[in-house]
Amino acid sequence: MLDRFNEQLWRLTRHLLADYARFDDHEYSFTLHTNPFPGEAIHPGPYRMGKHVQDANTYRVGHPLAQRVLERGKTVATPPAELTFDYAGSGKNIAILEPLRGQSGWMLCVHLTMSALETEDLLVFAGLTDDGMALEEAQCRRLFDLPATQGGPCTLPAAVAAVLDEARARRRQALLEEMTARNGRWFDTEMDKLDCWAEDRRASLKADLAELDEALKEAKKAARLAPTLPEKLERQRAIRTLEAKREEAWRAYDAASREIDRQKDALLDEISRRLEQRIEEDRLFTLRWSLT
Repeated sequence: MLDRFNEQLWRLTRHLLADYARFDDHEYSFTLHTNPFPGEAIHPGPYRMGKHVQDANTYRVGHPLAQRVLERGKTVATPPAELTFDYAGSGKNIAILEPLRGQSGWMLCVHLTMSALETEDLLVFAGLTDDGMALEEAQCRRLFDLPATQGGPCTLPAAVAAVLDEARARRRQALLEEMTARNGRWFDTEMDKLDCWAEDRRASLKADLAELDEALKEAKKAARLAPTLPEKLERQRAIRTLEAKREEAWRAYDAASREIDRQKDALLDEISRRLEQRIEEDRLFTLRWSLT
């Protein structure tokens, strides 16, 4: 058995390479009889999905062939069409789809790329039933865990398109707000870490200064109490050595403070550079769905 993600990869591969390979659904394996990507060196296989594969190439999302299949899948033309999902014959029990059995409606899906501190790729679904009930995003996604048959082409009514676009825009805004909030939490965490490091650094340097101040005080006291001039001279030389160390410690403290400020400025500059939000949308498909 494959997990949900790998099952979807298998189904996509099964569809796109149907004319190029012999498939064994029982073993989740296939062997290419024709190169699906002419001009590229593609190993014919065999390929197999699953764990502990020893007698074939392990086929998973990171495999170069799987990456090429995914790239081709993104470019497949998907004009609006009817799609009938077979819940009754699937053998699956998906509670969130139970209320939709026997119903029909419309659905769209867009590929959303949001870039700020990081780049995120997301699929955004919007759907509704013929009686106007909005589908949950999880319902849209779970429909694609079912076998389906494609019907003929269809035309999306303008009124339905407006409702779906509004739902898509709301979801897009919600995702944008989530990303903004997440980036804000990341920024707070990074600044807190920098502040803690700065506090620890300053505390360590202050402790060194306090220790030198105390040693200097004791050395001056000892110099005043020295009974002879040679001893006083020796004590003064020790004082000068401590004073030099203290000056060096102050310079280290000052340099550390400037380094802390520099790192904070660098972090702010980096965030400012990356903070400009860029959003790209690519409509993947629109379909007329039915659930039996």
